[in-house]
Amino acid sequence: MNNPLKPLLLIACISIAANEAKASDIISINPTSKAALLDGHCGNDEWEAATKIELPAQAYIYLMHDKDYFYICAKGKSEDYTVLDLYIEHAETGYLHHFHLSAQMGERVRTDEGWGESATWELRDYAGFWVPYFGLEDPENNNGPKFARGTHRQLQVSRTKFAGNTWNMMISVGAIRHEGAGAEFLYPEDAVDSDESTWGTFSFTGQ
Repeated sequence: MNNPLKPLLLIACISIAANEAKASDIISINPTSKAALLDGHCGNDEWEAATKIELPAQAYIYLMHDKDYFYICAKGKSEDYTVLDLYIEHAETGYLHHFHLSAQMGERVRTDEGWGESATWELRDYAGFWVPYFGLEDPENNNGPKFARGTHRQLQVSRTKFAGNTWNMMISVGAIRHEGAGAEFLYPEDAVDSDESTWGTFSFTGQ
């Protein structure tokens, strides 16, 4: 998928320091009794129960679930666009699913033939909060789209979309300002999008 934000940003992969989880372990995803409101803000009341992973540059990942959905929120600073890429392995088919949230939202699938085309805005068993449109740099000529900074990327995925109570996942949080440039942080830090053996194991607790 073409990302309208990435051409504007210098992307640098930087090692992360996890606060409450290590990539070598099984990461427990905390349960919640409150469904997450997809309003572009996490860290408030309904996200208090979430498993929290701390990244550099004051960025965070929040993870939680109820019986119906898995919830993830990527939180950056007020000056960040914050782009989220979530990868989940389908345990039954072996296919890899990639959910992308920037100024648009979509899902693509990797089969034995490689990554397929992104199904932009075809929300099959998931929903999210993307980077909001914020007007034009040059409205008279209808040029230069702008996007809002400071909101958080949120995604909910139906538990029925992927089998089991343990999911193999990779997370990328990008468009974060760090040391004067745009940065992208991976979890696990050495994960590769096409190699699920490098991803982390996440378990739904409190079943």
